[in-house]
Amino acid sequence: MSFFYLFAVLAVLLVTPFIYFRISTKTQSKKKTSILYGVVAYLLTTLLKMILMATFLPDSDQEEADFTAQFEPVSALITIVVSSLDALGCFLALRACSGHSEVRIFGVSFAWSSAESILSFFFVSWIGCLKPEFNWVYMQNALGSNINLLKQIAFTHIIWILWKGKFQNPDKRNIFIWLSAFFIAPELFNLFQVFLNQYSFFGWVLLVLKFAVAYGLFITSKKFYQSFEVLNSNKKKN
Repeated sequence: MSFFYLFAVLAVLLVTPFIYFRISTKTQSKKKTSILYGVVAYLLTTLLKMILMATFLPDSDQEEADFTAQFEPVSALITIVVSSLDALGCFLALRACSGHSEVRIFGVSFAWSSAESILSFFFVSWIGCLKPEFNWVYMQNALGSNINLLKQIAFTHIIWILWKGKFQNPDKRNIFIWLSAFFIAPELFNLFQVFLNQYSFFGWVLLVLKFAVAYGLFITSKKFYQSFEVLNSNKKKN
């Protein structure tokens, strides 16, 4: 049973990134280059974030393990500020890549989410699923990893638009508002987790909420990107 559960969790964890990689129609060489830049950017950004979190919030690991702890606004604010480094790392990765915008966005979003899945969930799931005690948390983590891929695609689109796009002030303000949602939403989920921890189904409820938010961000970012592409094509025609 443990090996079957491990196989199911790893299949769920890897199936969406695999499909996303296969449906990309761009050249393999440029895909591999953009993926390499994305992985390096993720590792360096994560290392810097860990150093900053250990400096300013040395007890953050214990607080994450204790879901019953009270919500700390100051800690949440510091976490949001540190997490905003993801925008810088994503931007530098996009800037380092070459090729069409779709190739860059694909490579960075795929590499970023895949590296996060391997480091955060893969090895934990491998060890945890083989334990005698059955726990749904590993399947929830695998599904959450797929949701993170959806969110990362949206996030990379937003970073690309802010870098390349030239919009009017109201449009830029809307894009920055949506960008801030990527950093605020995780802290809101942590707040919900504090209140829902007493219920056995809280993990599934949180998963549904994360999917709803990620899907909303994805749809909105795609609309922004399509508007950006139309604007660029019109400029080229003129």
